[in-house]
Amino acid sequence: MTLPLWLQIVALVTPAAVAIFSAIWASRSARRAQRAEHESARLRALEDRVAQKKYELYQPLLQTLGDILTPSRNAAATKQLEDVIADFQTFVTVWGSDEVVEAFYRYRAAANSSPPTLVIMRLMADFLVAVRRDVAWPDTRILNLHAIGMRINDLSEHPEMVEALAMPLHELFDRENWSAPFDLPRAR
Repeated sequence: MTLPLWLQIVALVTPAAVAIFSAIWASRSARRAQRAEHESARLRALEDRVAQKKYELYQPLLQTLGDILTPSRNAAATKQLEDVIADFQTFVTVWGSDEVVEAFYRYRAAANSSPPTLVIMRLMADFLVAVRRDVAWPDTRILNLHAIGMRINDLSEHPEMVEALAMPLHELFDRENWSAPFDLPRAR
């Protein structure tokens, strides 16, 4: 028994129509995937440029702060610190994250009012952790102690330093009987 002609035509045309539809759909999907790939590459290039700018911004200040904490480099670093900070603060408001700008502001405001050593070390550690989050590790879990403790040779002999790096900032200020020249709306 033979099928009617119209059914034979439908049986032949249906796979061809499905194949054509599939080819068109695959072509459109490939174009969308290619556009998404190009957009992803553009975003990666933009992120790389921003990361490079941040590196260029942070590197001189971080190097100088590290040198200040290194006895053999302290004198030279202290001489250039003012110039490095001036250059840094010119651009940190543009390239730095909110957290970095806030931490740097607290560090600078405190530094101008002769804070106790534990306070300035803590504010420096807060700043270093904020930079780490901004540049490379947004989800970092390192503590202030990790950021600055490696630079203190006799840290085990100074439990008060370990406490200062861990306690809430306002408690440290109270303990040191020091009035901050800034508010602590977001400080830890």
